[in-house]
Amino acid sequence: MVMQLRGSWWFHGAAIAAAMLLLASPARAGCNPSDIFNAAKQTVGGLSSCADACADGAGCAAAAAATGVLTEVAGAAGQGAVNSFCSKVQGNLTQILAQLQSAGGSKIGQGLLGELANVLSAVGSPAKVMQCACSTEQGAGSLGSDIGQCMEDALCWLQEEIGLGACDCTRPPPRFANCAAIDLKKCEGKDFLTRMHDPACVAPGSIGHSIPSCQSTGSYMEPWQPTLACTTTAEGTLIEQLPPSAEGTGCEGVQYCFCPSPMKADWQEVPNPDSGDHRYAFACECPDGTHPGAMMPSGISSCLCDNTNQPANLGFAPFGMCPPPACPTGQVRIGGIGDCITPCADPSQGMAFDGSCCNPAQMTSCGQCCPPDTIPDPKSGTCVPRPEPPK
Repeated sequence: MVMQLRGSWWFHGAAIAAAMLLLASPARAGCNPSDIFNAAKQTVGGLSSCADACADGAGCAAAAAATGVLTEVAGAAGQGAVNSFCSKVQGNLTQILAQLQSAGGSKIGQGLLGELANVLSAVGSPAKVMQCACSTEQGAGSLGSDIGQCMEDALCWLQEEIGLGACDCTRPPPRFANCAAIDLKKCEGKDFLTRMHDPACVAPGSIGHSIPSCQSTGSYMEPWQPTLACTTTAEGTLIEQLPPSAEGTGCEGVQYCFCPSPMKADWQEVPNPDSGDHRYAFACECPDGTHPGAMMPSGISSCLCDNTNQPANLGFAPFGMCPPPACPTGQVRIGGIGDCITPCADPSQGMAFDGSCCNPAQMTSCGQCCPPDTIPDPKSGTCVPRPEPPK
């Protein structure tokens, strides 16, 4: 694990700071960078369940709004009510609203039900939207308890150590930052003011920095600057930001995002009005062969395949994260990934993996059609010479 800490100008250095954060941060059971990383990783566990909902922008926006409603439900009726609802969410809009009312009882007011009804009434598959919202809310829910406090404690401790003052206020639970991909091509040729008001060029609610990394700038840190920490492993990158603590800056909570592999953690330069300084926003960019779709409720982009515009499979994908396009009418792909071929006209014959039609009795378990004078061998899965008839 690599932890990079903004503010490493102080005499201990970044490496010592990371070790001290692990060992000397406020005592709390399980409070260490590994636990924070693993908990944050779980908050994007809904990548697969959100794929269908986020295949179009409307569904993804509805899932984000529904996640907000479920967060309010958890606050009103408890996380148990959300968990009960999410364990069996299915059906049409009327059935989903009834399931939520049943899970939360009298603690679910008509206002929340009406808000959810408005969100889901404009989408074609409300159950898919709610499954995405459920997986996101349930993952993020863990960061509102001990791990969320652990995250704040660690960043507050770091903030005090590097001289940015104390965290002397009660902050709300951690929330997702906007770490969606930034498509700079959409910004080319636009004037500065237009770019400032275009979400494709300036990500509202994003995590910003004056250099394109989590490293220290080498300059003296001030209380009005945020505290930033990044953790990177083979599984992805977690970035956390604690807003400024100076008087008059408010008392906002920690914002964070988790950029899972194979997405790419990146920094993109964004407009910085009335300043000659550069400004960069953190973004989770989609892997090669895909392009960003709508932003998911977890604050990162959905990734769509370049060849089909369908959601990419960023999890376990033995045949690749982007399956090939559908075959023309009347054709199929052998194994789902081979060439498009026409099925056998004789329904009694099977199709070998090379696309040839074959007598099932002559086909090996590996899909090879054995030529004349050979037969399938069940042990090796290959073709062997046909035995000589007895004399």
